[in-house]
Amino acid sequence: MAHPYKVKIATSIEQIDAAEWDACANPPADPDSPIGGAEPDETGSGDGERFNPFLTHAFLRALETSKSVSSRTGWTSVHVLVADAGGRLAAAAPTYLKSHSRGEYVFDFGWADAYQRSGVEYYPKLQVAVPFTPATGRRLLVAPGHGEAARRTLIAGLRALCE
Repeated sequence: MAHPYKVKIATSIEQIDAAEWDACANPPADPDSPIGGAEPDETGSGDGERFNPFLTHAFLRALETSKSVSSRTGWTSVHVLVADAGGRLAAAAPTYLKSHSRGEYVFDFGWADAYQRSGVEYYPKLQVAVPFTPATGRRLLVAPGHGEAARRTLIAGLRALCE
């Protein structure tokens, strides 16, 4: 049986349909849910998180169009996407190739220095994150109805990009 999903890379959020991205990032609330947010699926990835404005297509687009996110600032967009058999977005991860650790809320300068002293390159590094934003939340985003298979494909795509 053919695999129903295909991994793609988008070098700009503008290459991604806003409604499809937002359906993955902030699935509609389940009116029967006691918490009113995304219900956990079989992987637990829904985790009840309510609407996260930092994951919206509009927010990520504003970072790119303002040039806050660009290769010049050390945040190169390489969003990992999973499309279903019909070509619609099933899963996504806001992903960036980083050439330094500035603008992050993970202070890994010590690791970068240790790598350099050992003769190993630390940069570039791949980061699944929302730039300049310390807010926690989901980053492996799955559209309603796609569940574990799309999530596993997204993780495999991230691993392949790292390799």
